[in-house]
Amino acid sequence: MTTPVTTPPAPALSPIAELLARLSLAPRQTHKALTLWPLVLREEAPPSGTPVYVPLSRALEDGSLQIDELDERGSVPLVRVTNRGIHDVLFLFGEEIRGAKQNRIANASFLVAARSELMIDVSCVEQGRWGRRGRVGFAAAGEVVSHRMRQKMAYRVAKSRRGGGRFQADQMEVWQDIDQRLAQTHTASATDSYEDYVRSRRADLSDLLAAFRPLERQVGFVAASGDEILGLEAVGRTDVFADQFEGLVRSYAVDAIDPAPGGRQRQVPGADSPEAFLAALGRAPVLRGRSLGLGDDLRIEGEDVSGCALVAGQVVHLTAFPVTAAPEAPGEG
Repeated sequence: MTTPVTTPPAPALSPIAELLARLSLAPRQTHKALTLWPLVLREEAPPSGTPVYVPLSRALEDGSLQIDELDERGSVPLVRVTNRGIHDVLFLFGEEIRGAKQNRIANASFLVAARSELMIDVSCVEQGRWGRRGRVGFAAAGEVVSHRMRQKMAYRVAKSRRGGGRFQADQMEVWQDIDQRLAQTHTASATDSYEDYVRSRRADLSDLLAAFRPLERQVGFVAASGDEILGLEAVGRTDVFADQFEGLVRSYAVDAIDPAPGGRQRQVPGADSPEAFLAALGRAPVLRGRSLGLGDDLRIEGEDVSGCALVAGQVVHLTAFPVTAAPEAPGEG
């Protein structure tokens, strides 16, 4: 009597690997210093379990969501989000809100449940102001800050999370980066704001952005400047990605226009093409924990790629970066 041969079940794919398996790289699009490889869904219909959510800007504009200081005294690293609407709302990692006592950005991506209130971790991007200018609460800025700033923030947040802390970034590091950008571009800013820095690059940004448009079924892109892979963005829904497309592209365009203070970063070999980068991302170890609001927070900690993602059944938002090394000293190589 023969014994049936059984094969062990294949290990379950991570949510990030599952998403990548459903995507294809479309032909690259290039204009001046910026290249994008669109990431498009292979299948037209989203998989079962894909959550329904709307972008932050839409919810703020229609009044169903409000963001304000915790109280009249305020707290730099926290804001209060009140969602009175019937839809969950996505607040992207690095997305800027303007108003209240000072402009802020989200330290991670958060999914705010319908009819709920949430305190979220933020960083200030306007060091020289702490007082209202007549506007109550925050408004959408349509801006996602520089991907290089977010890469540093993601590292700090991951460190805080590993230590059992909240989604805390390094506020001084954020301010220092903005100060360097203002100095590098000779931009005057009464409040040392990221808003003024981006305004000073408006013409160059508009020229770059005009060259790129989202494709049908596109949910993300891999970005590069010259021969340097900058990173990846992906949103789980095509409609929300299309709405956030310009802000996400601006995050990479601004660093294609202005190289990082201190010079270009040197990538660790292994993720130096879009295909190699995606392969490294798919196999990278992931540390999973609860997010604020809905879903889980994933911290990507590979040898070649790092980043973070928000998952609620499926990937809601994914940001990834090549691991970089310090520039070589003269005479090394």
